Amino acid sequence: MLNRSAFAEYVIEYISEHFPNANIEEWEHEKNESLNFNVVENETTYILRVMDECLLEIDVSEVKELLTNYNVAQVMRDIRDFPIVVTNSGCIFGSP
Repeated sequence: MLNRSAFAEYVIEYISEHFPNANIEEWEHEKNESLNFNVVENETTYILRVMDECLLEIDVSEVKELLTNYNVAQVMRDIRDFPIVVTNSGCIFGSP
């Protein structure tokens, strides 16, 4: 079973490093298959979903490396208020 809270801590740490002045809100998705965050910075709300599928094969300490390799923070800034979903294949836009 995936320990979501441990993974969420590392995702929040990653987000905080790249969006230091943002308010980060974790929320539950109806399908319960991902970690979900609203990142509110100034007038912009970024939406990030990290699918369980990409967390199952890694150690919790590797989450920040995964997000860095997929360049998640830059993708979020480039796409702005459109949801970013991290999957085994990388970042996609919208729902998986």
